[in-house]
Amino acid sequence: MATENWGECMHCEWWQIEPDATIAEDTAGMCIEEQLQPFQLLVTGDSGCNQFTAGDPARQEGSSQRPPVAEPQR
Repeated sequence: MATENWGECMHCEWWQIEPDATIAEDTAGMCIEEQLQPFQLLVTGDSGCNQFTAGDPARQEGSSQRPPVAEPQR
């Protein structure tokens, strides 16, 4: 089921990655979309969902740890 809001994490403002990480399909980071924050989702750049909002990813130390330990930066 496709929706107009679906997109890949690496092009989404709700994706948060490490400060020095390269934006790529295999880069791991956390989803910081407000409704999804309680789940501490660790996703790669080529993951995607229907909460997509186009923009640059946020950056914060600890975003790629398992589980992520960073605080959301938006």
